[in-house]
Amino acid sequence: MSELRSALDDLAAVDLVGLSDDALLDLVGELSVAANRVAAVLTQAVRAVDRREAHRRDGALSVKGWLVGSVRLAPAEATAIVTTGRRLEQLPAVAAAFAAGEVTATHARVITEAITPRRVATATAAGIDLAETDQILAELARRTTPGDTAKGVARWRAGIDPDGALADAADVRRSFSMATGLDGRVHLRGELDPVGGEYLRTALAARMNGDRPAGDARGHAERQGDALVAIARDALDGGSLPAVRGERPHVRVTIDWQALCAARGAPGVAGGELGWAGPITPETARRLACDAAVARVITGPDGLPLDVGRAQRTATTAIRRAVETRDGHCVFTGCDALPQWCDVHHLVHWAHGGPTSCDNGALLCERHHTAVHEGGFTIHRDPATSRWHTHRPDGTEVLSRAGP
Repeated sequence: MSELRSALDDLAAVDLVGLSDDALLDLVGELSVAANRVAAVLTQAVRAVDRREAHRRDGALSVKGWLVGSVRLAPAEATAIVTTGRRLEQLPAVAAAFAAGEVTATHARVITEAITPRRVATATAAGIDLAETDQILAELARRTTPGDTAKGVARWRAGIDPDGALADAADVRRSFSMATGLDGRVHLRGELDPVGGEYLRTALAARMNGDRPAGDARGHAERQGDALVAIARDALDGGSLPAVRGERPHVRVTIDWQALCAARGAPGVAGGELGWAGPITPETARRLACDAAVARVITGPDGLPLDVGRAQRTATTAIRRAVETRDGHCVFTGCDALPQWCDVHHLVHWAHGGPTSCDNGALLCERHHTAVHEGGFTIHRDPATSRWHTHRPDGTEVLSRAGP
């Protein structure tokens, strides 16, 4: 054990900064193989503890309980190591590849999770040689990623246990939860069956691939998040969702009229309120109100409604069509988001007396609509050239970096 610790100490002392790129890449490759081999030895050692019930020496009732309590592994990790160690005993080829560092612990788990005693018995009764399967799966794991190995294992499982595969396919349980943090941001969690996941991935991919402006620096996760919100907006705007209590579903924003009419950044002005997320800034409320139906609610000193006015669409279909025809895309400098992904922004907000007209409207995608309201950017159209100009909060103009 002291030699192992010494070797690890030597590795920790390596001067990574002084290594060349090639040497650094080689080191990562060697460490990956070493990590696989260490994981394999750990799995074998845990299996020895399991077989000899050595955990009882520390008073533990199970090897999993001992791993959780004494080694401080997560319960799921402990279960995976114990199960993998037990099932690798009947898969010597996979075990050898794991021990040599040629496959990862994830490869080994993907394979052993499918090689259940019942499936082994089924395969044997059908005349399928487990040793041959072992060799095939070991070679597959050497050549592919864990995800591709899982697909190969799934094909083997479907051939060995078609009834079980059908039962798995019939499991369409889905779950999805949303939790709002103290800062108002919404955290998502859930799981879908394969078919449900395919529907969602296909819809997200379509929205993501259709909205990729030049110079887009967003990562994949950010683009997926934007696409998910866009799909929800499309569903709400399209009117295909079921009515709720006789009314089309919509995002409800509540804000005091004085706060809505106040200048940007005015001190002492309370923000608005979203139905689910709670408080928002006045600028966020103004942005949402730019391209929305507005219902006037007059309240008394105690805040109770006295009168509810008729809902009015701030931008008619004709005005929007004219703005789309004139602008062609988001007018924020450097953005070419298509009209259907844009809001009609009021250059002079309607709460400040700005008319709902083509001249007072401009197409802005959601990100740049936010930049104008919450971010302090401004846009204006040159009446002489009809060209749009974008200015930063400090007044400087955003210009093309590609030159004139």
